[in-house]
Amino acid sequence: MDISNKKIYYSGVNALRLEWPADLSAHYGVLITFNEGEGNANEVKYEVRVTRLKPGKTGQPLFQIDRISDVFINEIPPDLIADKLAYELGKVFYPLVITVNQNGGFQSIYNHEEILKRWQSVKKNVLDNFEGQLVEDYVCRMEKQLSNPDQITLAFVNNDWFIHTFFKPVYKEYGPHHATESLYKFPIARNFDVEGYLTQEEISSETNHFGAIELVHNGIIKPLEDELFITYRHTGDYVGNYFLHPKNRRILSVVSDFSYRAQEESKVKIRITVIPENGFEFDHDFELDTNVKGLPVTEMVIIDGQSPRKGFWDRLLNK
Repeated sequence: MDISNKKIYYSGVNALRLEWPADLSAHYGVLITFNEGEGNANEVKYEVRVTRLKPGKTGQPLFQIDRISDVFINEIPPDLIADKLAYELGKVFYPLVITVNQNGGFQSIYNHEEILKRWQSVKKNVLDNFEGQLVEDYVCRMEKQLSNPDQITLAFVNNDWFIHTFFKPVYKEYGPHHATESLYKFPIARNFDVEGYLTQEEISSETNHFGAIELVHNGIIKPLEDELFITYRHTGDYVGNYFLHPKNRRILSVVSDFSYRAQEESKVKIRITVIPENGFEFDHDFELDTNVKGLPVTEMVIIDGQSPRKGFWDRLLNK
């Protein structure tokens, strides 16, 4: 059953709603490339599992994020002492449970008490394997920060690219023309003289060539104007492409590029993609062929005609 290029029916005024069932998990690969100038690129790579949880005590939408792989920097584990220290101390946060708003945007850290319980064992491991004044100072600062849940939330707001990108408030009404506008901040440009990226958001009216919903973001830096209406000359661009499951609307892939130009230009590239498990293809549950006892379309063997199915990235890039 071909579900590409089919009209999408949204509720409300083209309202995109997340229908991710509770307790359902998805496995993602994350690739972040930082480029602070010519010939100075750094690449961070890891894998996460995202699980939709049942609502919190007061009905908050909850998600759990698990780091399920090591973190690699330029294809190797952290090798600098500062990087190793940050990585080992950062393990205290995972599994991380967060609250999101009704539009899917990140709000706060939910499992603060669990993080505090994990801290003593993480702290002991670090002090047993690292030594020096730098280590003691780092641990002391971390301990103070962990005592305040608002400080932890602020740290993720300011620094975590995955949360910033994956948990965006995209589940909302897009109006009669499938488009709306928002102001977004990202870690690349969080200075006080920048309001954020003024972003045009457009959602597809039809499924794309492999049956997914597409959401496209195009943003430009909006500088802050002071009391004398003197605009700072900081510029930058943001382009984001979200590919969503046609049924439950969860994210399949995000391809985003950011630039920020002040005295120098900074660039960040984000690639997040679902990693299918149990031998399935990423679109195995897009649609079922009811004439084949519920067998997913992607598992059917076609004797004549069609060529073998392409991989996810080939299909994503329409090759």
